[in-house]
Amino acid sequence: MPVSGVLEQLLNYWQSLPRNQGAHIPARRNLNIAELHELLPRISLLKRVNRFDVQVSMFGTSAPALWHNPVAGFNAFDLTSPDLYENTAKLYDAVLEQPSGAHLVEKVYRHKGRDADIASLYLPLADQNGSPIYIIGCSVYRKRPTYGRINDRLVPDHQKVTSIEFLDLGYGKPEVKFEKPHRRPRPEPDLRWWDRFMPSKPRPGKGTWIDA
Repeated sequence: MPVSGVLEQLLNYWQSLPRNQGAHIPARRNLNIAELHELLPRISLLKRVNRFDVQVSMFGTSAPALWHNPVAGFNAFDLTSPDLYENTAKLYDAVLEQPSGAHLVEKVYRHKGRDADIASLYLPLADQNGSPIYIIGCSVYRKRPTYGRINDRLVPDHQKVTSIEFLDLGYGKPEVKFEKPHRRPRPEPDLRWWDRFMPSKPRPGKGTWIDA
């Protein structure tokens, strides 16, 4: 499952970044945002504070005013159901500690109940002290939907991963045994906002009075 297209661009860019002497991976400070160009709306930066606290921020978007809430400064595990915490932590551990790349394909739910397949690439970065705590990620639609709008700023929740492959960055591939998640029902949309103003009891019969 080799990466291609936008994800290949990111991999090539990551491989071109300078390393400090003896360092396995490039440092975050070596990223040059101006060189990412069209990748920016699709790029995310993750920082592992601890095993279950991975802070997410986005580098850019082509239409920030169209997003109701900024996609930045939250814990990636806030998007993950508790039964997938361990698998998600193992994924980030493998990327940072091997180090290695991770190529995921997963299904996400979009508006009107439609599904979409997206592909993501995650690559490790170090802080100024050489500690591997950052991950640069990029997610794109495998087949751009005709109803897609705005941009490709995607934040996968890893709820339904269909395939995962680790990329050898020169230090081998990690051997990770993921737990099999429990089957969960498809999420249903929330009630319409105006339902809370509707009566909770049946309407009174014709010709009956209602006390004020």
